[in-house]
Amino acid sequence: MFVILLAFYVVALTVLSLVSLNRYILVSLRREHAHRRNETLPPLSDHDAPMVTIQLPIYNEYYVAERLIRSACEVDYPRHLLEVQVLDDSTDETLQLTRTLVQRYREEGINIVHLHRSDRTGYKAGALAYGLERARGEFVAVFDADFVIPRDFLRRALPHFADPRIGIVQGRWTYLNEDYSPLTHATAIGLDAEFGIEQPARAWGGLFLGFNGTGAVLRAKCIRDAGGWHHDTITEDLDLSYRAQLAGWRIEYLCDLTCPSELPVDVHGLKAQQFRWTKGTQETAKKLLPHLWRANISPWLKLQGTLHLLANSTYPFLLLVGILNPLVVYAAHTHNIRLAWPVSAYFLFSLFGTYSYHGEAERVLHRDWVRRMWYFPLFLGQAIGLSVNNAKAALEAWIGKRSPFLRTPKYDVTSRAQRWHRLRYRSRFSWVVIIELVLGAYTVAAIVYAIETREYGAIPFLVLFAFGYLLVGAYSVGHRVVARRAAPPAEAAALEQLPSRPAA
Repeated sequence: MFVILLAFYVVALTVLSLVSLNRYILVSLRREHAHRRNETLPPLSDHDAPMVTIQLPIYNEYYVAERLIRSACEVDYPRHLLEVQVLDDSTDETLQLTRTLVQRYREEGINIVHLHRSDRTGYKAGALAYGLERARGEFVAVFDADFVIPRDFLRRALPHFADPRIGIVQGRWTYLNEDYSPLTHATAIGLDAEFGIEQPARAWGGLFLGFNGTGAVLRAKCIRDAGGWHHDTITEDLDLSYRAQLAGWRIEYLCDLTCPSELPVDVHGLKAQQFRWTKGTQETAKKLLPHLWRANISPWLKLQGTLHLLANSTYPFLLLVGILNPLVVYAAHTHNIRLAWPVSAYFLFSLFGTYSYHGEAERVLHRDWVRRMWYFPLFLGQAIGLSVNNAKAALEAWIGKRSPFLRTPKYDVTSRAQRWHRLRYRSRFSWVVIIELVLGAYTVAAIVYAIETREYGAIPFLVLFAFGYLLVGAYSVGHRVVARRAAPPAEAAALEQLPSRPAA
């Protein structure tokens, strides 16, 4: 039994090691090509401006819809060459708000249209496809409801399409409310690694990468050549990205082209976002990995593309390690096998890979990176605590289980003085909270056992896992209690009702 237990543990640690090792590679690629960050092109002139359609997919975004639409209408671009599509599938008063705003801006001379589907087939992908059928632009810019479009975004992005091989230009996300709470600080560290290391390393190193679904400009011909928007996964952006690159198109990532966005301030909203991203990426991996490996590209590109697509499949292994840690400590002690210190050495090696990955991202993106890295332990604990939620998402993707469409509520909360508790829209309170708290208590018991048996080498990673589970579990319970107390009784239950995805 001990041998079987150890075998599963070693396999899980080995899989997680691959992630850490590849992070060293990505950091090296980012440093090797760092000079490309400064390769900016002159802004687009009116004489060279093509027709552009800005698409704004919206669904029940009452608090942020006006901010988004206003920023689209204030973009610095020739009005006769700009079309704005408000793709509003809303079922609440957001719909009336957006209609009123569109009418007002049309009266001011803005070429803006309101497109509403009563049938939300395909959700965001369906809305984008619906808009593309009616779009006049040679290029399409996509911005989600929680974003604010910089005035110069189009003029800075479009010159990069002078290369006819470029099908997508992706900007870097920044955050309007990073300083709102420790939760948003930790979330920002995770996303900074994506935009500070992963994206530039892959783009500048000639590897496959994804466009992030928002804060980007796409060539309409690229979308059509790739087969258009598909909605058989819930990450339509990654799906389109790989199909486009397999069709010969390239994605350009611009680290200095920033687009502000809003981070989830409620941990249940963060869980919904993480669940959607994790499940969708693994649905895309399941769909496209066979095509990737049949493509006429180098083995190196296939390997890196595979690691990229399968990155979120590590969550079940991370959860398995968390479950097995106490059992391995107990079994090793009873069999008088000294495993604690070797495992701790491995743990520190992996932790350093993760630290260098995120630390390098903060260093290249922010002057105050040292201050920001004080939140790294919180981010690490948050990532471990979210492994229950995300492991469930990954496993559901691989077994083909359909699930409700989990949207991320946005509240236009950008300062510490604001409160989201009494606002409409909530993400569902999930049963995974119980597992998080049970795992936290289970790991705390293992810490006590390790102290009593003097297995001191096991304590560092046990403490981190206990911290992570209890952190996310406590956040979940705390945010649930505060929200329930703040919500009017008649609305408390209704706010948690989410639309379900139709069967495929």
